[in-house]
Amino acid sequence: MLEAIVALAIVGLVCVGTLGAYGSALRADITAAERLPLASLAVERLAAVDLEAGSLEHLPDSLARGAFLAPYESATWDVNAGRVRQREGLFDVTVRVSDGDDVFTLRTRRYRAPMRVPGAVR
Repeated sequence: MLEAIVALAIVGLVCVGTLGAYGSALRADITAAERLPLASLAVERLAAVDLEAGSLEHLPDSLARGAFLAPYESATWDVNAGRVRQREGLFDVTVRVSDGDDVFTLRTRRYRAPMRVPGAVR
């Protein structure tokens, strides 16, 4: 009888641990599903930055911040780009997409070939 009680206790502890892990996985899945549209919108804005010709040092206002169209009209974005020291032509780019209290930030680096003035001596 004592062995049966100990076995049931062990099985009960394993079940409690398994259900706890399953609940955590469900919460993580819901959070990821809610943030996926913001991540996709951030990647879309980064693609728009990649299409911008020239230096990223001074982004036009239409590229630096704004709001999305329907069905994401409540979401906004801002893009910041800054030079990386000691690396000519390399920029740190941060795309931040927010929708109410939910924020997704994408950080990356992009290279732009430095502009050369014809006849200039380095």
